[in-house]
Amino acid sequence: MKKIKIFLATVLFLFLATSFSPQQAKAQFGLSVSFQFFYDNLSPYGQWVYHPLYGYIWHPNAERGFRPYRTRGHWVWSDEYDWVWVSDYNWGWAAFHYGRWYNDAYYGWMWVPDYDWSPAWVAWRSGGDYYGWAPLDPGFNLSLSFGSYSPPVDYWSFAPRQYITSPYITNYYISPQQNTTIINNTTIINNTSTSGGPGRNVFVNGPQRNEVEKFTHRSVTPVKIRESSKPGRNEVRNNEMVIYKPAVNTADKKTAKPSKVVPIEKMQRNNDAGQTNQPVKTQPVKEQPVRTQPVKEQPVRNQPVKEQPVRNQPVKEQPVRNQPVKEQPVRNQPVKEQPVRNQPVKEQPVRNQPVKEQPVRNQPVKEQPVRNEPVKEQPVRNQPVKEQPVQNQPVRNEPAKNQPVKNEPAKNQPPPKKKDG
Repeated sequence: MKKIKIFLATVLFLFLATSFSPQQAKAQFGLSVSFQFFYDNLSPYGQWVYHPLYGYIWHPNAERGFRPYRTRGHWVWSDEYDWVWVSDYNWGWAAFHYGRWYNDAYYGWMWVPDYDWSPAWVAWRSGGDYYGWAPLDPGFNLSLSFGSYSPPVDYWSFAPRQYITSPYITNYYISPQQNTTIINNTTIINNTSTSGGPGRNVFVNGPQRNEVEKFTHRSVTPVKIRESSKPGRNEVRNNEMVIYKPAVNTADKKTAKPSKVVPIEKMQRNNDAGQTNQPVKTQPVKEQPVRTQPVKEQPVRNQPVKEQPVRNQPVKEQPVRNQPVKEQPVRNQPVKEQPVRNQPVKEQPVRNQPVKEQPVRNQPVKEQPVRNEPVKEQPVRNQPVKEQPVQNQPVRNEPAKNQPVKNEPAKNQPPPKKKDG
């Protein structure tokens, strides 16, 4: 029995010793990396260039229209750090939590590394039913009042207040063309705080949780922060966010250098101009030697042609089937007479409407002035008289009508002439 207890104790000790690795112990008590770690870890995701003002800065291989704290990411609330930016990029653990962003008018957005970690290096605005945030410029001192800080207009990203906690906030961004109007109707959120323990110069800011719950009409569920032991994309699962936030040792900040630096004049234009953030690569063309292989002659094989026998098969005659035609009986159906429906004619009542007499309007007659014009005498034209031929008309003997004799007194008439003989 004693041997069994000793055996079980030994197995338990080996199990704890193997499961609690030095790497996990280091992650539990905090990780530390050198400044050179930024240069080596971000090289696969972009190009390092030298800037005369900021030194070595990083240009990401991002898609067209990329903007920091806007493209491919969203906000979550934590009780320890307030608003934390969750990036979908594999390099987001560094570029959105360390250092600042610089927008070059020609080459676009570039990241300037630094050693302090923050949930997001942005300034906030509120008002007019909108929340807005903008990347902080390199070298801006957070101990100053945010009321004196005014980023360029195109730095700002605005979204309706009710969608500030949405993981799909990229679908609700306001067009940058409206930034000037919204900025005039909003104010800077001038609240800062220190996090990360004593001696740390890390500031967080943003709208208050109770204010957000008022505009979203629902409670804000905080996420729990769990630190990771290796760099990678930020992930949020089951209200838990895994982040990689090592402490950066500044001892080698002046001596650290990227292994490959691209001259800034060989960088292409920024994404907003329709170009990608890839450097111009001019590789020499390698000439491939021409290989001439001898042609192998294949031997010709003369195979005898097999004659196929002709098979004469008799044609089978198919019998013709005469099917009797079925006569269909004629059905004499009586014609149904439809009854005539005499509908009474509705007499319309005659409406005697009084005739409206139109008043006669007597309009004054306008007298025309008499014009005395001279009378033109027309010359008399003697036209020849056409003689009409005399037509002999037949004499019609009409019976004399007996006129009644009227006895009238004789007037002074000459006496009648006597007939001779």
